[in-house]
Amino acid sequence: MTREIQSIILLLVGIATLRISWGTTYLNYVKESMRPWLLVSGVILVVLGAWLLIDAMRARPEAGASDDEPETPTEGADDGHAHSGPRAAWLLLIPVLTIFLVAPPALGAYSASRDTTNSIATDRSMAPLPPGDPVTLYLSDYVTRAVWDGGRTLIGRSVSLTGFVLAQPDGSWLLARMQLNCCAADAFASKVRPVNIPSDAGLLPEGTWVTLTGTWIPSEGVGTEETIPLVDVAGLVVIEKPTNPYD
Repeated sequence: MTREIQSIILLLVGIATLRISWGTTYLNYVKESMRPWLLVSGVILVVLGAWLLIDAMRARPEAGASDDEPETPTEGADDGHAHSGPRAAWLLLIPVLTIFLVAPPALGAYSASRDTTNSIATDRSMAPLPPGDPVTLYLSDYVTRAVWDGGRTLIGRSVSLTGFVLAQPDGSWLLARMQLNCCAADAFASKVRPVNIPSDAGLLPEGTWVTLTGTWIPSEGVGTEETIPLVDVAGLVVIEKPTNPYD
């Protein structure tokens, strides 16, 4: 791999990084707080790639140089010829081409259906819910309060939850949403089981985004990582996919 190609690959990686972080595409892969770091990294890669490309072009032998008495390069000197590099460097083109041709979508129903852990154990006390009726909660927050705090802070409160439909083998569906710790590689699903769903919402296609309002009701098996808590549905509306699809 020549120095020119190495610098072009570096330049393309930087451009791809800037491309996804300039808009909202990056939210499919990392948390919102990561955007400044992506922008800085993209700028550094573009500048470094452009500088290396210019340097490699300048190091080429001039077209008019005499071939009668070829110069013997000293040890360690850059002779301007192609040098082979690790073939693995070509793998950097895969994510670049993927982003330029078709940006992979955010994790959704497919990933959620394969995640059996619904909530990570915690022994910290849950703060009381803020004022409001209903109060808007992340799905993961509702799950944590219902599973590990016995619904103590949810009793008598109306909540608003947003997620996507996750079809079940028995014909029912769960409300699910993926949560990120850092990026899509460490994402996990939070799920709740709606009960008393309006009849016209019982056959929603998998992946449909909805916002429901309802109240907490006790469920069995509370206190395990696999527990899927219940929510008694009072209202439900179909919505567009949020700009940020993760909790």
